[in-house]
Amino acid sequence: MSKLIKPIKIAYISCFWSFILFITFMALSSCGQAGNEKLSEAMTVVDERPDSAYMLLKEIEYSGLNSDKDRADYILTRAKSNMYMGRSLMTDSLLPTAITYYTQVSDSISSFQALVAQAYHLRSIEQYEAANELMDSIYNLQSTTNERRKSVNKILLDFSFRDKDFNRSLFLIDRQLSMVDNENERLEIEIKKITPLNSLGRSDEAVALCDSLFALPTTPDTGSAEWLFLRMNYAASLGENRSTARKAVAILEDVIHRSGQARHKHLLEFYIPMVNLQLNAGNLSEAQKYVDLISELDIDRSDYDVVAAAYLDFLKIVLNYEKTGALSCSQLSNVAHNLRKVSNNLEIKKQERDDALESAYDLSRKEYELTISHQRLWLALSIVILIAVIATSLVTYVSHKRRQRLIDAEEKIETLEQIVKSAQNVAADDKQGLLKKLLLQHLGIIKTFAGAPTSQNQEALRKISSIGNTDADNGTLIRWEDFYPIIDELYGNFHNDLISHYPNLFSEREINILCLIQAGFSTKEIGVLVEQTSNSIYVSKTSIRKKLGVGLKEDIMAYLTSKFGTSGLA
Repeated sequence: MSKLIKPIKIAYISCFWSFILFITFMALSSCGQAGNEKLSEAMTVVDERPDSAYMLLKEIEYSGLNSDKDRADYILTRAKSNMYMGRSLMTDSLLPTAITYYTQVSDSISSFQALVAQAYHLRSIEQYEAANELMDSIYNLQSTTNERRKSVNKILLDFSFRDKDFNRSLFLIDRQLSMVDNENERLEIEIKKITPLNSLGRSDEAVALCDSLFALPTTPDTGSAEWLFLRMNYAASLGENRSTARKAVAILEDVIHRSGQARHKHLLEFYIPMVNLQLNAGNLSEAQKYVDLISELDIDRSDYDVVAAAYLDFLKIVLNYEKTGALSCSQLSNVAHNLRKVSNNLEIKKQERDDALESAYDLSRKEYELTISHQRLWLALSIVILIAVIATSLVTYVSHKRRQRLIDAEEKIETLEQIVKSAQNVAADDKQGLLKKLLLQHLGIIKTFAGAPTSQNQEALRKISSIGNTDADNGTLIRWEDFYPIIDELYGNFHNDLISHYPNLFSEREINILCLIQAGFSTKEIGVLVEQTSNSIYVSKTSIRKKLGVGLKEDIMAYLTSKFGTSGLA
């Protein structure tokens, strides 16, 4: 058999596209791996070093994260870093995406953290009721553990203090007390009751609460920070009534004395309440002394706390009125100015919030556009890869078909060469050899292959490779009307007996095949002569056996011999 043409181009194309796909995959994988490593590191350090986590997250491209888990972890870690650094969660608008993912995968811890962050996000955009409702829904879930309920209630209590909703604060404090069994923890929660009671005008209850707390065996040690804090709250409660204001002054003076050389800002937090208490106690000179001490602190109170500054200015007006019996218009103007400044600051913060929301929207839109761009890039890359795969497959298929045709052609040429060899030097009594010689002369095959080796005769190869092509006309190689009389002459009227005993049973192609079988041609040789593949000849033989009712192991010619009853078939 001649040497076959090897599909070098196919191998080259396959290697080229495999290399391109490998490089692309490695590049994308390396980017994704670097992002995943930074995300994992940020998640590890966010609780202790939220600023470091925040900087790591800034180096990660959200739209470049490959999995839903990575995206959810990025969103949650970013929100936690903002919370722990005291930053606004205004721009953390993707938290619902993380919540949905963690809920779907039943990650209760991450889901809880994301829900808490979402509550802070809602508050950052002034949706206070929505934030409370979200936390209440978590608290009321049957699956929420007692420890988690305490955490939720603590957050709600913090919200109520910020909103000055002191009735709700008292409710939440009582609910928190019902969930704790540690005495020190109970004391800490009870102390929180004092501020809302005073703010609601229930100072007598606040005083009674303080007296009861000081009587507890778990009362903080005298002089400790917790003890000083409780004493300050006690003084604030007593100072609400003129009759107990002097006692309040004495308590607060003791707290200031025990605090030692506190920083100026902390002293300011002591001195302003002291002015209030001295006024309630009727000690105008002492009140003026603390006003002077505040002036000596050299602190720009309007920059430190505009509300405290306005409060102090109001106390000065009261002090001046107590001294002179007249209201100072200039001081009232200062209070109005400070309040206007507070209002302006609120407007500025509102504008900053709106700008932040706009920036968050722009960022979200850019991330969306970037995501779409990545998706389009992936789609384009996928299309290119698909086209490359289809083209490679098509080239492979065509090459395979061509190769198969060449193999079939080689086999057919070998078969014809064998026919040629068997037809040369035919003996006079050799019917089969004589028939082959006549057929070869009829076909012109001997002349075609004479003196030209098969491997070098490309014209013959192309001619033989076209045999079996479905586009070729049947019967172009043999003129069967001339061939049948020869069969009848050499093999006892076989063709005529066949069509007379089995009229209209066989197709013309099956009659061709039966005549060639009778003439001693092999399956491969029959395939060449009738322009079909060997498999097609086997199929035709099976069809003939079914029509005759002959078994697979039974000889067809022996069966026909018994039917025709003529020696000519032998």
